[in-house]
Amino acid sequence: MENIYQKAMEVWEVPEEFYEAASPMYREYEVRLAARMERNPVPGETICSWLKEWGQEDTSRLLFESYQRNVLEKCEGEKDVDIWYRMTNFYDRYPFFAQFEPEAYAGYSQEMVDRLNQWDLKVYMDSVSQAALDIAAGKDVPMHQTQYLTLEESYAMMDAFGDEILVVPCNCKAMGRCTEKPVDVCMGRLEEGPNTFADRKLGNRISLAEAKELILRANQKGLMQSGENQWLCNCDGVYCYPAKMARILKTRLGYPAAHYEILWDPAVCVQCGKCTRICNHKAFYKDGQGKIVYDAEKCWGCTICAPNCPKGAITLKKREHLS
Repeated sequence: MENIYQKAMEVWEVPEEFYEAASPMYREYEVRLAARMERNPVPGETICSWLKEWGQEDTSRLLFESYQRNVLEKCEGEKDVDIWYRMTNFYDRYPFFAQFEPEAYAGYSQEMVDRLNQWDLKVYMDSVSQAALDIAAGKDVPMHQTQYLTLEESYAMMDAFGDEILVVPCNCKAMGRCTEKPVDVCMGRLEEGPNTFADRKLGNRISLAEAKELILRANQKGLMQSGENQWLCNCDGVYCYPAKMARILKTRLGYPAAHYEILWDPAVCVQCGKCTRICNHKAFYKDGQGKIVYDAEKCWGCTICAPNCPKGAITLKKREHLS
């Protein structure tokens, strides 16, 4: 079994330092499947026959559960077989484990979680940082979370999604073990195709009205609306991978793109302090005398401060240039 275990870890592309951390993310039969399948597409009926050969019962259920947990993904194969599967890698499996198996993830030490996330962020940046830099330079490059949205823009995005919207846990917050802000806040257009959350029977389906209410509550709790095309995420400034990457790349205002300038009128401000509590980038803060200060050089233009100002002291001005 030791040789099979080693081979499975290699198939999943698990860094050796994380072998112990990876073990609870996979079942024994999945270890055997990885060793036999490697990275090759295999028909679902063949996988079920192997499981039966190994003494497993209800093999169709086990196959689906491995697909649901993103240990397996659907792929194209020969046309005479309905569904083919192949192994995902550890990088793809890890967020699903944190998002949808939180009780098991809670068993990891904080030291291990920190190490996993440092590694995960590096892999993420290796794959998308150039696209982020291109977007910051004004190029039209397809990517996720390319821009911050106002409440009204977020509502319009939900209108475009339709009457039923899918909500799943934010992978960044789930992996970071966020407890101080809502985690079930990633919202997508409902799609049923292979490898979607809906096809894996994950997430919660909510109405359009419920989606807009969720966005409003997230905004009031200090989460920033960001997205395009198929997904909107209610992001924070601590766990959010795009925000972490943007700080490292120094792409403030360019990626994620800020379409609005924040204008603060101290004459209208009543010093309630709400802006200082929800600002993710410390652009609004209190000075040594307890007075609110706004530092535009720290602002990322996410816009959540404006709708949360009770007196309208904060307004938005459309930017002419995203730089």
